[in-house]
Amino acid sequence: MPSSSTVSRLGMKGPSGWPRWWQVCALFAAWTLFSVFVFSRFSTLGDSEAYLGGRYDDDGAMRTVVITRIATTISSLTGNAVMTQLAFSLAAAAGVIYLIHQAGLHGRYRWPLLMILLVPNFGIWASVAGRESLFIALLGFFLGAVLGYFHRPRLHHLLLAVVCVAGMIFIRAPYGLGFALFLAMFLLYRSGPRTRASAGVQVLLLSMAALVVLIIVWQYLDDYITIEVLPRAESYFTLHSDATRTWVHIDDAADLFASLWWSLPLALIGPTPMEVAERPLMLPFLLSGMVVFACLLRSLVLAFRAPPGMLRKILVVGWLPSLMFILIAYVPFGIYNPGSAIRYASSFLLFVVFPSLLLSAASSRSPSTDTRDASRADLPETQRQVVAVEVQ
Repeated sequence: MPSSSTVSRLGMKGPSGWPRWWQVCALFAAWTLFSVFVFSRFSTLGDSEAYLGGRYDDDGAMRTVVITRIATTISSLTGNAVMTQLAFSLAAAAGVIYLIHQAGLHGRYRWPLLMILLVPNFGIWASVAGRESLFIALLGFFLGAVLGYFHRPRLHHLLLAVVCVAGMIFIRAPYGLGFALFLAMFLLYRSGPRTRASAGVQVLLLSMAALVVLIIVWQYLDDYITIEVLPRAESYFTLHSDATRTWVHIDDAADLFASLWWSLPLALIGPTPMEVAERPLMLPFLLSGMVVFACLLRSLVLAFRAPPGMLRKILVVGWLPSLMFILIAYVPFGIYNPGSAIRYASSFLLFVVFPSLLLSAASSRSPSTDTRDASRADLPETQRQVVAVEVQ
């Protein structure tokens, strides 16, 4: 149990530090108990039981073998399946606690993250043994390290971010590459050379450069998506679940990109009202998907309304393209089956609300300071800009 001085140092003491570290741990533990004793009665927990039973120990994929070894080792030490699930859950909770501390989460900036933590689309898969809980743990520490580096550039923050990116690439390569892209853009704007060009101008220039690159590599990208990604994604679901959307047909990369206007929202939200009518147990996940989509829309508004300069560039030129990269990589595996869509999306939901986390960090002199009580004269320029926006 952390001492009171440690808790105070973590910024988790007092009303402005809510949610406190023990509340986060209790929430994740509650999600674990709900998942194991309630949710598992109506649906499977993905690969969780297979990891605990060591059934993937001879799997060809190294990441699967590693996660299986971790699960079986913890299980042999605890001698209890529920305790093993709790160990994975608390690892994810530790990442979230570190993220909250580095963000100095306060005021209205708390609510987007709290909404994500409270929806079953996130809570169930973050709290059981599997890739998702480990990925969420790494993502929490990664985002916390980024926010810590934003507040005060330190080598240990950078090293932690790099290690977490490597771990995320190992567990889910497409998502990890998206976060690597974000880290590169973040470092460029936080510590790289300054430019007077606005965020809009830089988005235009980068979009033109990306279009040129896309034209050059299109044939290779089309072959990879058409031959490797889409058949594998479809084969995961069509033969194994009654909930599979057999009416979805995406044949090649052109189809994938042309369908994003409807396939991306559908994958992110999860079940449709018609699917809920056939399986009423999916109703909480439809509502949760709508909450997630609302958080995404809110984050987009915050990104474009961020104060001009470094903050807006980090969000518009760094966060947004990286998130789009991750979402496009997610769509093939989220569109065919609503249940699997929920599971695959849980890994990156913390990143969806990153704008509120960054603005919270930028507007805080310390993790426990509310911007409404802050003295503008004592704040750095980026912090004064956020305070001015809040007061307006």
